[in-house]
Amino acid sequence: MSRSYGGRSSVDRATERRARLIDAGFSIVGTEGVAALGMRAVCREAGLSQKFFYESFTDIDELLHAVYAAALSRLEGVVASAVGAHDLPAVFDAAARLMEADPRVCRILLIEPVADIRLRHHVRETIPAIMATAFGDLVTVAPEDPQIKMHFSAVFGALISLFVEWIEGNLGTDRDAFVRHACDVTTRLIPTTFPATQRL
Repeated sequence: MSRSYGGRSSVDRATERRARLIDAGFSIVGTEGVAALGMRAVCREAGLSQKFFYESFTDIDELLHAVYAAALSRLEGVVASAVGAHDLPAVFDAAARLMEADPRVCRILLIEPVADIRLRHHVRETIPAIMATAFGDLVTVAPEDPQIKMHFSAVFGALISLFVEWIEGNLGTDRDAFVRHACDVTTRLIPTTFPATQRL
């Protein structure tokens, strides 16, 4: 049985400390990159002593994965309705709006996995989940097939470049034009992956 302090159980307090550490890691990775993520920096950002770090995480890599999962969860949340509607333009529009509102999401999901080998290996393991998040039932082939992996590596590389350039303001301000181009690139690079009705 957990002990209560100030009307809150020890489990609740530990859960809050974990969330604060993830939020701190999100801020650091999203603004400074993975290279700046260290236990001292995270604890300082979270306003917690270092003894609480190991209460939630075995090492900094585990926190890094939690930060990535938090960013992916935010993306999943904003594109969920568009994915459910099989509306590819709406998927990209929602993703673009999210990353405009919080560029940290773009850096965590798209930029840092290219720069950091640890995060890249983790992302590679979660590619099926990322594909399901972005495209939902639009994907009708097995993502484990090496040939399909090649197609998705190509499309993700292109989309990473497009979104990073968009967020950095190098592609103008016409979001509709950006979304149309992202859809066109996607369906051209993996034309056999989408039903004919979704090709633009």
